Amino acid sequence: MTETTASLLARIDDMVEDEHIKNHPLVTAICEGNASREALRGFTRQFFFVGPRPNPRPHCAVYAVAPEDDPDIEDLWFGDILLEEATGAHSGTAHHLTVYFNWCETLGLTPEMMKATEAMPETAAFEQWRYFNAFKGDWIAAIAGIAFIEGASAARNDLMINAFVDHYGYVRDSLGLQYWEIHGSEIEEGHGDIGPRIVNRYANDDYTKRRVWNAVRRSIDLQWLAFDGMYRAFFENDSRYKRWQE
Repeated sequence: MTETTASLLARIDDMVEDEHIKNHPLVTAICEGNASREALRGFTRQFFFVGPRPNPRPHCAVYAVAPEDDPDIEDLWFGDILLEEATGAHSGTAHHLTVYFNWCETLGLTPEMMKATEAMPETAAFEQWRYFNAFKGDWIAAIAGIAFIEGASAARNDLMINAFVDHYGYVRDSLGLQYWEIHGSEIEEGHGDIGPRIVNRYANDDYTKRRVWNAVRRSIDLQWLAFDGMYRAFFENDSRYKRWQE
């Protein structure tokens, strides 16, 4: 029997919650105040490839091939997500890459240093995945692959903000913390709104439902893999990652 979209969305929600990135040991180490400055610098250099560096290029590719005149594509994908990432339209800030560089500079990492950073295999895999469905024109898989985990990432970021303030000397509403505060706010939570709407409207056959499920499944796996690599490299100081360690 064909799975309903309601059942598919429930399965996705369960998967996202069961494997929420807020429960990763790297996040736990930061939240418990156990991250050294060197570990935070390493995490910052590699997290660059998870979100700040690619955005919003894949979003643009998706917008180019997604259905025209769909109000959710226009208002949520283009208006709320793409424009916010590219210009800070809703948060009143700037291109999120610029805002991320403000965070980097609190750790002594200049924009030039960040741009010269080499991605580890795990973070490179996640970055390349961000482009995969978008650039091959599978717009619904591209939206599903980011919307469901992006909305959930607000909870992770909110925990990290509390830790940065409580354990690492950061101040709320400061320029250095702005990147995380944007991505821990209702703005980030709202970026997940398009996922269920698009699935409900367009995932009307088994083939499309499988594409949606596989995209979310792969995004969660690769996000965990990226955090696994960062944890091994900068929190466990695994010698395999000497090339990326300071």
